[in-house]
This record gives sequence, C-alpha cells and structure tokens, in this order.
Amino acid sequence: MPARHGAQRIRTNPIMGAKQVTWKIAAIQLLLTLLIATGAFAFGSLQAACSALLGGGISALVSLYFASKVFSVRIGAPAAKIARAFYWGEIVKLLLTVTLLSGALLWRDVAPLPLLLGYSAALMAYWLALPFTFDASVKTL
Repeated sequence: MPARHGAQRIRTNPIMGAKQVTWKIAAIQLLLTLLIATGAFAFGSLQAACSALLGGGISALVSLYFASKVFSVRIGAPAAKIARAFYWGEIVKLLLTVTLLSGALLWRDVAPLPLLLGYSAALMAYWLALPFTFDASVKTL
C-alpha cells in the first residue's frame, strides 16, 4: 500500500449530470462574453464593451430560461410531458431572444456589431463546452 503522506485521496465522479453540464455551459458563456467585452473595450469603446456584455447576457439568460423549463419536469414523467416542456421552452427561448435583441437594438444606445458578437460568442459555448462535458455515460440528472 503506497504511503499517503498525510494527503487524502480525492474521489471524483467522472459522470456529470445534466444540471452540472448546464452550469458549466453557462459559465463558459459568461467567460466568452467577458472576453469579447474586454476586446471590445480595448479596441473600441465603453459603448462597444457594454453592447457585447448585453449581447452575451441575452444569450446566457435565454439559455438558463430554457434549462429551467426543461428541468422543471419531474424525473419519470411521461415522454409526452418532457417533449412538451422541451418544445415550449425552445419556442419561448426563441421569442425571448428576438424580443430582447430587438429591444436592445431599438431602445438602447448599443453598437450593433459588438452586441451580435457577444451574443454569437456566447452561443459558441455549446461547442466549446463539448470536450469538457461530453461523456458517453452522462447521467440524466
């Protein structure tokens, strides 16, 4: 038996639950938003940085709304109820996205390109999170 030298062995669970994956994606979305906003501030202006923050924030907000809608269905619910929650969540997510982006462009003093870059960068989080969250044995919850 190898000596431990006072250090405890930390056991980690290699299987991530769906909620853990969701929080990891949200964190990556916010990180990407901050990176784009920092670049917009460094190479642009404060208005560009705020616009990028707003765009990324919209993306993260609607993603978290969708996740909350899907996770509101109890484990073991009928498949039809799960599918209904998924589809309604996606419809409302799309409507919220259009409404929030349109509202930002129409009623806020934003720079359109940084706003859309921040939004797009946050959407890329799904692809960037894949290597960190994908496991063929992902638990459902």
